[in-house]
This record gives sequence, structure tokens and C-alpha cells, in this order.
Amino acid sequence: MIVVLLLLATSFVYSQGNHGNTGKNRIFIIGQVTNNENGAPIEGQEILIISDTNYNQQFSYNTKLYTDNEGYFYDTIMTDQIKGGLNLRTFDFQNQIYDTTLYFRFSWSEQNILFANFILPVDSIPEFYQANFSYIRNPGGDNIFTYQFIDKTNSDDIFLWEWNFGDGNFSNEANPLHEYSEPGTYKVKLTVHIQFPSPPEVLISSIVKIFNVTIKDYYSFGGHVFAGDFPIDKGFAYLYDIENDIIIDTAIFSEEYGYYYFYQVIEGNYFVRADLDPNSVLFNEYMATYYSDKLIWTEADTVFHNNNYFEYDIYLIPKEQLITGPGKISGTIFYEGGIGGNNKSSPAYNVELLLLNENNQPFICCHSNQEGEFAFYDLELNSYKVHAEVTGKYTYPVNITLNYSNPEIENVEIIISNYTVDGSVNGINDNIRLNDIGEIYPNPVSDIANLSFNLQEDTDLQMSLYNSTGQLIYEFYQTAYSGNINITVNVAGIQPGIYFLKINNNINNGIIRKFIKR
Repeated sequence: MIVVLLLLATSFVYSQGNHGNTGKNRIFIIGQVTNNENGAPIEGQEILIISDTNYNQQFSYNTKLYTDNEGYFYDTIMTDQIKGGLNLRTFDFQNQIYDTTLYFRFSWSEQNILFANFILPVDSIPEFYQANFSYIRNPGGDNIFTYQFIDKTNSDDIFLWEWNFGDGNFSNEANPLHEYSEPGTYKVKLTVHIQFPSPPEVLISSIVKIFNVTIKDYYSFGGHVFAGDFPIDKGFAYLYDIENDIIIDTAIFSEEYGYYYFYQVIEGNYFVRADLDPNSVLFNEYMATYYSDKLIWTEADTVFHNNNYFEYDIYLIPKEQLITGPGKISGTIFYEGGIGGNNKSSPAYNVELLLLNENNQPFICCHSNQEGEFAFYDLELNSYKVHAEVTGKYTYPVNITLNYSNPEIENVEIIISNYTVDGSVNGINDNIRLNDIGEIYPNPVSDIANLSFNLQEDTDLQMSLYNSTGQLIYEFYQTAYSGNINITVNVAGIQPGIYFLKINNNINNGIIRKFIKR
């Protein structure tokens, strides 16, 4: 349906300007210009489209379009850019500017359909009746493919309504309810017949509107990031897709307001993590924090994204003030196999390392440099755990004890692999591992979740099930014997959604696996 409509639309385009952009990603722009008196389409209206280089300096575009007899303008842009912004503007008869900015993103698809309508004043009140309508999506709240169409024609003398829903279906009701069978971009046409009693006369008027029937919509969101009572000066916000454990976007803050934006994000569930820029005066004074106030990704609050919302504020957690001591912990952190997939490990730059106290609470942080090196200084002699916070990967903290005989430990090595973050001291890993850990299968899960792995020795296992907001659903205990074992968890009675299964052994080493419940 989309392809047919857009091919049809090209016959109405009158444009001039820069169409030189090429690439695999396609942006379809559809808009209508109508007057504010009776909703009639305005033909021949000039529309300017200019790229927003403040949002993405690498994306450059400009063109000039004119509306067709239905008041519509169309444009197709090819680009290799992943995201960007387009400013659309037009002028009324008094030369007043009307503009809007559209944002595109290709994280989920190689095409974006963007809509921009303008309602303009006219220099005189029209002396005719004009068909017009509005619509409500999903009026009953139970079917996103259902639309309620509402006649808004400026006449009380209509005796016939002719609706064409653009999918081969029709109606003669005044305000019909219609269900589409599949997603697509549809042209809906309303034709009204108006009876004038004196002199007897029938006026016929029509209007066409285009809209997108989608399974999921795109919205924008953002918020402030605070360090204490004030917005941060320099930093980043990272957007993570929970279902796929991947980073979708990075937003840079304005120094004046400490505000971040993520535009054109498909509805779903996300994590947002804020951290300071290495050039910030506050760097390493505050720890990277997930919305709204969590330090570890498995405890982060979920952003349930289904509308435009700009109040997802994040309050960075400050590091604790320590009494100066003689202790030091330092080491290096690497990506296993290298970022490019070669066999040689590569240093992991700007990864946050958290130092956990005897209560397993993070209280201080540092970041790795370009060589992957990190260090904690002036520590009291005590037992600690070094936790590398890498979103979406399951971290095994490195246990370290500083004492008078060994006040400095300088050879901690941490490896970031495909699924886990693990480490050792002097090449020795003192954790009794739950080895050869697999993923939960099947995933998504309907009734029974399975997890297979290998145990080096007999142990007692604690199984804890959490939902995506960190709430404990239930837990149970099981004695497991060395060798290959299979764990089954009955999830038939829980609600659909995203869950985390945490498995701890009797020395508090654990794994976390995520799954989706159908």
C-alpha cells in the first residue's frame, strides 16, 4: 500500500532544489496545506525543506515544493545518515512564516514516512461549503487498526456522505467506524452532498486526507540531567533498546541547560544512562546513572515509551567522600577479540569502573583511558569488588583485598566478551564459575523457560525472577550437582513482558539472563 501511494504521489510533485543525496535509507515526506476557515486545500502553496544542521552536521539537504490540487506536497530523500532533522516552512498571504521540524531515524527500518500539515489564514472568508473531517485512532482502546472518522463539514444540510477508506472499503454513514486489515499509508476521501432548499440546488464537495496505519508509532522524549541541584555542564545520554541490549543513540547535552533529546524513537521499552564528559569539571565526581537514579543496568528504571514526553530527568549519584588511605587498585580493561571482530583484544576506552564496598554498594568510580587503563587511589585497607558497568552484559565483579602486606594491587585485568564482563588478579580468577552459560530458550517464552550450563562442583542455587522494573516476582532454591545441568522455570502464570532470571550459588556468584514472556 505504501509503495503504490508514493508512486502515485510522484505525479503531483513540483519541486526544485538539491536532490543530490544518495544512500540506502529513504525518507518519504507527505504534507497538506489547508485554510483555517473551512479546511479547504490550498493549491500551489510554496514549501521549503531545509536540513537541520544543528542536529546533524553531516546531513545536508534543501528543496522547494508546491502543493497539488488536493493541497498536498510530497518528497523522497535518499541518505546514508542514520538520523537527522528537516525544517519545513511556508508563508501565508501576509508573509508570516509557519514552520515545523521533522526528525528521522533508521535504527529500526530503512524507510521513514514523515507527515507535516499546515493550516494557513486566508485573505477573505470563503463563500462556499467545504467537506472536512477528522479521525480518532483506536477509539475503543483495544485495536490500533480501528479508526473513528468524524464529519466536520461546515453545513447542516448534508443528505449523503460518501467515504472511501483507501483500502477498497466504503461507507455512507456520517461518522463511520472503520477497521483496516493491515498497516500502510492510506488516502481517505470524503464526498458530501448538500441540499439547498431555495433555490433547489445540490452542492458536492470532497476532501482527501492521508495518514499512516502502523503497528507501532514513533515519538520523542528527553529530560534534564542533574549533578546535585544544577544541570550538568558537559555529558552524554545513551539510549538502550532493552529487548536487544544494544545502544540506539547518543545525545550530547547543551552546557547551559543540561538537557537531552531522543527524536523519532519507535514505541517500546528502553534504558537511558547519563554520564559526564571527560572534559567536565565534575568528571568522576558523579557516577554514571540510569534513569532515574540507579547505577547498575539490571536495576535501572524502564522508560515505557509510547508518547512524546520530556520529563525523564536523571539525577547523577555522587561518589562518597573517603578518608585518605594508602591503598590503590589499578588494571586494564579490554574487549575480547577486538571491536572489529579480529582475534586480538583491544583496549576499552571510557568504560566506567565502580568500586563496591563490603555491602556490595558502589561508592566511587573511575573511567578507563584510551589504553584501557584505570585506577582507584587513596583507598582504605579493606575488601572491595571492582565492577565494570557495561549495559546489557552480565558483570562478575573482581574480588580484591588490600592489607598492610599488599596495600596496592596493580594487575587487575577485565575482559568484555559477547555476554559477560569478567576479570582476574595476576591471571587468577577466584570465582567458582557457573561455566558454559547458555541463553534462556525458547525466547520469547510461553510457559517453560530453560537454561543449561556446567557446574564445576556441587552447589546450592538460588533462583530469583525479576520484572523489567526490578520488582522481585518470586524465588526458589535448588541443589545442583557438578556437571551439565538444565534449569527449568515455569512462567505460565506471569504477565507478558520482559523479565530477568538471576541465579546465585552458595558463594554469591551469579548470572543474570533476560527473556521475553509472550
